[in-house]
Amino acid sequence: MIILDFETNSTNEHDVIEVAAAKIEIEDGEYIVKEMFHRYYLSRYPVNKYSYEVHKLTPEMIMEYRKDKTHSVYFKEDLDFVEFCKGVKTLVAHNISFELRHLYKIVNFENHFCTMKENRNIVKALNKNGKVKNPKLDETCRFYKIDFDENSYHSATYDVSKTYEILKAMKK
Repeated sequence: MIILDFETNSTNEHDVIEVAAAKIEIEDGEYIVKEMFHRYYLSRYPVNKYSYEVHKLTPEMIMEYRKDKTHSVYFKEDLDFVEFCKGVKTLVAHNISFELRHLYKIVNFENHFCTMKENRNIVKALNKNGKVKNPKLDETCRFYKIDFDENSYHSATYDVSKTYEILKAMKK
């Protein structure tokens, strides 16, 4: 299985500016990270101020992170990501429909597991009207007593690591 998280510049298809993924296998009943994938990409669109407020990634920062890298400039063109996913049947993410929107016509998975939706009736986070809602990543971590750093939230690598910890906590 692969645990995946994207940071994006917009809701436009494939407008991914950061991807982190962990390839996981089950050994002796435990989830084990076998391989990691992490990259930054440029966007074909102007900086979206609402997205920037979430992840704080500017094109200048991305260019600095990409310095000395030779991989594709744009996510949609990164065949290394496609190769990383090859043969994996299950995708795991917190709010998986968001990731699936950006994977469209790039990579397919037979099975999907959303730690957000699976925890809706376990965490029982409430919206402003007092109704049960899908829990955010931080709310789910708090429920499982997983340390959570608000300043690291919305870094793709951090979010993948927390989704991994949630998955392990759910198993128990």
